[in-house]
Amino acid sequence: MKKKDPKKIKKAKQRFEVHSGKGRRFDLSRLKKGFVYYVLLLLALVVIVQVGYHWLGEQFLAWRLQVITASYGVLEQNKVVQGVVTRSEKVITAPASGVILELSEPGKRVSVGKELAQLGVLPDIEIPEAGQEEEGPLLENQDQENAGLANDNGLGMNINPEDEEQENETLEKPALIEFKPEDFIEIITIESEQSGLLSYYIDGMENREGPFYLAIEDYSDDDLEGNITAEDDLVKAGKPIMKIIDNWNWYYNIILPLHPGRSIALEEEVELVFKFAPGENVRAELARSEIDNDKREVRLSYLIERQLPGFDQARLAEATLIYVRKEGVIIPAEAVFEKDQTTGIYINQGGRVVFQPVTVTGRQEDQVMVENLEPNSLVITRHEMVEEGRRLN
Repeated sequence: MKKKDPKKIKKAKQRFEVHSGKGRRFDLSRLKKGFVYYVLLLLALVVIVQVGYHWLGEQFLAWRLQVITASYGVLEQNKVVQGVVTRSEKVITAPASGVILELSEPGKRVSVGKELAQLGVLPDIEIPEAGQEEEGPLLENQDQENAGLANDNGLGMNINPEDEEQENETLEKPALIEFKPEDFIEIITIESEQSGLLSYYIDGMENREGPFYLAIEDYSDDDLEGNITAEDDLVKAGKPIMKIIDNWNWYYNIILPLHPGRSIALEEEVELVFKFAPGENVRAELARSEIDNDKREVRLSYLIERQLPGFDQARLAEATLIYVRKEGVIIPAEAVFEKDQTTGIYINQGGRVVFQPVTVTGRQEDQVMVENLEPNSLVITRHEMVEEGRRLN
């Protein structure tokens, strides 16, 4: 066995040094650092709690007192009404009995001498009125067809019920009559004798011009429904077939109860939004007002000087009548109360409850418009829950 050289062993030992260990003993510097850390953490938590409590407290208080921000806006007072439209309308009648061959485009303004229609004049025949049973030589083809069907049934043919139903439906429909140029005695051209808006809508109330009042129930009972003249229509001599409308001036006539009729009658101008022309606000000037205390009603006629889409076919029309439109500061109506015979509200001014006198200038449902109040003021709606001078934060 080979022995280790003592000299080499001694050199190897000389390469290592022995140091004394410090061990786990108390360190004051570590304690100071930890203490500062936890103190700062605790302070941060306290600040967070205080800020959160303050914020949540204000939010809860605002919710509890229903604090709102006064805003600048528009306040409207309106009422949905029904009335009768009257216009200056010149009716044009058929100069002879015959067939409408051509019609100019309706809804356009025409000038004097403008060609409106062509009428094919027929020999003296009986043209049935609307709603009457059509008889006579004009329906000869239909009568022959009906007779042929009757003969077929008389032969005892086995008719399918579905076929019989279809045949009955055919019998109920009037036969289509086609005319040839040689059927007409002459062709008359109808021209306009005055300028205005061309309309083929006829309802029998064309002689009503200017203010005219008709109760809604009376209108419904009369069942006034208009007809529109179309090409290929059979017309009798003297029958109204079209009209020229003065589209510069027309009237809207309504009947209202005393309340709010009296208040509305005080307004010289109102704004109307008709149901037949939604989104079209039109200014209307009060042309006539009548108060009937016996019938407890107010009759109002408004002059309108603007053409609206569909106004030429409107007779009984529904509209929203806006009789008051104001701009100003708007707040909830329940925020206003009386204090020492003074009308006012409570506001949150710098965290303190302050009484602010105001003047109410308008009302719409649960909102009012007031003067002597700055926009963005913090208004306390539930004023009964606080007292003047109380601190809120």
